[in-house]
Amino acid sequence: MAELWDVYDKCRQRTGKTIERGKELKSGEYHLVVHIWPLNGQGELLIQKRQEHLTWRPGIWAATGGSAVAGEDAYQAACRELKEELGLCDREGSMEFLMEFRRRDSLCSIWLFPCNVSAEELVLQTEEVADAKWVSRAELEKMEADGSFYSYDYLNMLFQKIDQRKEEF
Repeated sequence: MAELWDVYDKCRQRTGKTIERGKELKSGEYHLVVHIWPLNGQGELLIQKRQEHLTWRPGIWAATGGSAVAGEDAYQAACRELKEELGLCDREGSMEFLMEFRRRDSLCSIWLFPCNVSAEELVLQTEEVADAKWVSRAELEKMEADGSFYSYDYLNMLFQKIDQRKEEF
C-alpha cells in the first residue's frame, strides 16, 4: 500500500487532501518533514549513514528524519522516525521542538532529542540506515565541508539553538 501524506498550505494548515509519496505537489502545497537531532551529554550529535541503494543521497551521512504520514503531527512523525531508524523512544517526553521552516514543497520541523546511548545500543533500520555515530560539532562541520555529510541550510541555526540551550542550564 502506498504511503500517503497530508497536504498543507503555506500557513501550515491541513487542506483536507492527501497525496501519495512520490507524486508532485502543486505550487503552494506542502507536506510535513521532520529532522531529529539526538544530542548527548558531551554535546555530540548522532548522525546516520544512508544505505547505498536509496534514491535520495545514497551513502551519505545525514540527520534522522523523514516525512510525516497522513494523520500524524510533527511530534508523532519525529517519534516514529526516531524509533524506526534508530530504535530510540522519547519515553520521558524530552524531545524539544527547535524550529520549523518552509521549503519548496515541504514544511520542515526540527527537533532536538537529549539522549545518552552508545552507538552500539542502537537498533538500526537496515533498509535505510547503514551506520550511525556520535560526532562533535567540529567533526560534523568537517564532514559537511568534505561532502560526506548532507549540508543542511539551517545547521548554523541548529548550533545556535544548542548553544542557547546550554546557557539555560
